[in-house]
Amino acid sequence: MSVAFATAILLFLTARFEMSYDSFHEDANRIGWLYSKSYDKNGVKYNSSMAAPLAPALKAEITGIEYISRIASGSILLKNGDKELVSTSRYVDDEFLSIFSFPVIAGDKNALIDIGNIVLEETMARNLFGSVEVLGRVVNVNINGTWEQKVISAVLGEIPQNSSIRFSSLLRFELKPDYIAERDNWAAQNHDVIVKLRNRTVMDSDFARDTRAFTELHYKDEIVRLKNSGGNPDELGNPFSLNMISIRDYHLNSYGISGGPPSFYPWILLIVAGLIMISACMNFVSLTLSGSLQRSREIGTRKILGATPKNIAIQLWFETFFVCVLSLTFGLFFAWLILPEYNAILNYRLRLLDLLSPQTLILFTGVFMSVTLLASGYPGIKIAGLNAKESLRGEVNHKSSRLQRVLTIFQFSISVLFIISAIVVSSQVEYLSSHSLGYNTSEVISIPIGKGIDKEQALERMRAELSRYTWVKAVSASDANLGLGSDGTLRSSILKFSHENKDYSTNFMRVDYDFLKTLEIKLLAGRDFERNMSTDTSSIIINRKMAEQMGGIKRILGKNIALNKGSKVIGVVDDFHFQHLRKKVEPLSLSINRNVSDIEYLFVKVDTDFLPKSMEIIWKIWKEVNPTADIPASYLDENANNLYRKDRTFSKIVMIGTGIAIVISCMGLFALALSATARRAKEIGIRKVLGASVWRVIRLISSDFIKLVVLAFAISAPLAWILLNSWLQIYAYRIQIEWWMMGIAAIIVFLIAFFTIFWQTFRAATANPVECLRI
Repeated sequence: MSVAFATAILLFLTARFEMSYDSFHEDANRIGWLYSKSYDKNGVKYNSSMAAPLAPALKAEITGIEYISRIASGSILLKNGDKELVSTSRYVDDEFLSIFSFPVIAGDKNALIDIGNIVLEETMARNLFGSVEVLGRVVNVNINGTWEQKVISAVLGEIPQNSSIRFSSLLRFELKPDYIAERDNWAAQNHDVIVKLRNRTVMDSDFARDTRAFTELHYKDEIVRLKNSGGNPDELGNPFSLNMISIRDYHLNSYGISGGPPSFYPWILLIVAGLIMISACMNFVSLTLSGSLQRSREIGTRKILGATPKNIAIQLWFETFFVCVLSLTFGLFFAWLILPEYNAILNYRLRLLDLLSPQTLILFTGVFMSVTLLASGYPGIKIAGLNAKESLRGEVNHKSSRLQRVLTIFQFSISVLFIISAIVVSSQVEYLSSHSLGYNTSEVISIPIGKGIDKEQALERMRAELSRYTWVKAVSASDANLGLGSDGTLRSSILKFSHENKDYSTNFMRVDYDFLKTLEIKLLAGRDFERNMSTDTSSIIINRKMAEQMGGIKRILGKNIALNKGSKVIGVVDDFHFQHLRKKVEPLSLSINRNVSDIEYLFVKVDTDFLPKSMEIIWKIWKEVNPTADIPASYLDENANNLYRKDRTFSKIVMIGTGIAIVISCMGLFALALSATARRAKEIGIRKVLGASVWRVIRLISSDFIKLVVLAFAISAPLAWILLNSWLQIYAYRIQIEWWMMGIAAIIVFLIAFFTIFWQTFRAATANPVECLRI
């Protein structure tokens, strides 16, 4: 019971943390995160990337919006005297602090009205100035290679861990490096938009309906494109709409726009905790009933001495209550003991103090009382309800054996469910980790460039320096990382264009020469970018998905399309995964045009034999090129694995739950075996006197228990298949639940059951028959 309490506490804390994201903001129910919903022939698509002119247009044209802000992520260099630090920054509008309730240490919510201001988080202020008393001081900021002075107009407290928006500094959105080129461009979508409604909650609003005329005006080309592509209109009659999700629901959503876990994730954790607690309670009941033979005689004696059934039931409840209090105490101690390691493994910062909130205390009190009633209810009523004669004869044992069988079936049903889940979930996570991404992940190092440096010059210097090493195979760059690197940034950019009277949209990446060579991306047709071809700066390479969308490789290769004011398609590459495997590969265009976007990441391909030493040497050279660099480099296979951190966390939790459920079920089965062998002691003695062998007696007794396990498997296996198949649907690339998974689960559960009951049945079968007949 103590282990069950400890497990339930840890799982509850985890679920509570995941469900608490962004709930600390005042008026959180009025804050919404914008996303678009579009329907094409392939189904519905959700996207939270917006165009730069959208937010100002919404504020001007849509009533009911109190505040609005664009949010774009970036990395900037801050300087105070000789001290330089890289800051994870957010480019936002002046109303950002009026929307959110981040703790303000100094300054106010109007801190960003002046474009010359900057807001620092307290840790950054301390690291840069040694104090948080920096209001009005000047800090040098390197934006797009140019140093500018900004006035510190506010200092914010530490950003809560359960915030979807994390940063160490805030700058005005107009300072975003590509703002000038994109401020009037509705086709370039690369940032988020947050809205705070004036008098309505997000749940009460119908943003898609309210903005219908707005979308028909500003997105008419997109609507025409979707209609021409065969997209089915929504309930409003349009294949495209602007929608809003509450900030509280953003982290856990089913649209895949936040990068967080699915919305059902915390509920699964709570269900796992509940099943473990129920199984522990049933185990307690089973153990109580197993010892009821001796206890029933005590009860019979007390009844003869005048005790009423009510007195006995109350006594049994208090005994159970005392045991549960001890179990909870030890459970809290075990949870406290395990919590540091649990946090380290799952990358959380959970605290037992979080249990002290009034709502949590009320919930835990209710759960605790329910546990004590569940654990003591049936045994207490059953034992107290017997008359003195039945109690002294020990007849409760015979009457309770059927219930024990039901409890055992239930416990093993839970265990089977957990075992199958563990096999399927771990197989899916392994599939994600081993699935070919379409590019080389094992031999490529990713380096965030950062700010305060000429990025193109840094790339060429790295190429020159690394060309001296024979184990360096290629060097390239991109404006977006592959996977989730050490800077924790995921960047996406979507461009829209027209071609032959049809509208299209594509993900866009600014790359450099040798990108395909460095990443070993397969070229299906055409050619790669070449340095001796000056026209390649206005050319693009597209992926297979985009080529198929535009009529096929042969039809589009060599054609000019209206992307970036005109681009010629010179090559088509095989599809590769530049997003999470929950998404199918989307259309993608690659360009080496420096005017489109800055490169942000270097990629270095190294020889496999020199891989262990390569990181240290490359980082040393990079520090010579960029002395201010402090964001570590990483291998691309590490970046890919980082994308599936939540999936691996879920897998570990299922494994833990499986182990605990198995232990509890084994204890229940052991209790049933103990009860059955005690009840059938004389039968066993008679069979042995008549010549039955030890193994025949063991087989006789064990067969009853194995039947229970078979029944439990028959109940749980179909249920597990249905639930896990539904869970797998969140992944565009997923495994199939196969018969061998069920087979392994069956073998595991039968072996566990057999070895659990073997010792007790072996003892009974080898006991002296004379002693058995005396019982």
